[in-house]
Amino acid sequence: MPELPEVETIVCGLQKKIAWKKIVDVRVMLPRIIRGDAGDFIAMATGTTIQKVWRRGKMIVIDLCEGKSLLVHLKMTGQLLYLSGNAPVAKHTHLILELSDGHQLRYLDMRQFGYLCLTDASMVQGLTPSGAEPLEISWGEFKGLIQSRKAQVKPLLLNQSFLAGIGNIYADEILHKAGIHPLQRSHTLCESQITRLYYVMREVLRQAIEQRGSSISDFVDSAGQKGNYQKYHRVYQWQGEPCFTCQEKIVRIKIGGRSSYFCPCCQKNKGEAMQRSCVEYSCCEFFPLTNRKK
Repeated sequence: MPELPEVETIVCGLQKKIAWKKIVDVRVMLPRIIRGDAGDFIAMATGTTIQKVWRRGKMIVIDLCEGKSLLVHLKMTGQLLYLSGNAPVAKHTHLILELSDGHQLRYLDMRQFGYLCLTDASMVQGLTPSGAEPLEISWGEFKGLIQSRKAQVKPLLLNQSFLAGIGNIYADEILHKAGIHPLQRSHTLCESQITRLYYVMREVLRQAIEQRGSSISDFVDSAGQKGNYQKYHRVYQWQGEPCFTCQEKIVRIKIGGRSSYFCPCCQKNKGEAMQRSCVEYSCCEFFPLTNRKK
């Protein structure tokens, strides 16, 4: 599923391409991807002008004139592509917005879990995740949220009412770099661990955005290009491979029905051996793991 860095990559690309373009025609090939009546969706969207494209958590928000907003949730395999009107229509294309510049905004979704919803702009807040934005929350707010919960850290990071935008990939990568076991309870984290988690979270997400997201399977940006951050993953889907910090083998466990990858040496539970120095943290290198092969 596209997470914060992938959705941010799509949003940044679309904002440059479709802002102030008019939607001149709408074609819905699979009505069930529309929340609400597809006929009403077509009638309300046709003729409107796109004002702004932005992100809330993992959701794409396209603000339209006349106080309307189009919400797009890609879920597992959704793609939102800006293509020439002459480009061949690919399999699994379920919606096409014809734009005034001769291009099209196409929604594709192989597994059909994603959806689009056209609503009043005033309703967007209630239809998007309520959690804080990881790149906007202050350290003090983050500390307060962490200490107020008694949940396991990994599920807490995935809780979209806690933080909006982090999914399985980046939760694993963040916790590994922070040296925190995914099952450790949030209220047992000491202040230095919370500080490290906060700054590592921001660092990993920003690096992933710079690399235009992770393309594990289906993710491509609005131009159909793959991301690059998968080359920098330290633990995600590397079960049995040596940890680049200590050479211990990375293990996989199930948490809430999802696979979680971590290093049992670097990420001991209950705070054991997790007090890394500021010097060690500052020396963490950022480089692609070219010697690993799937």
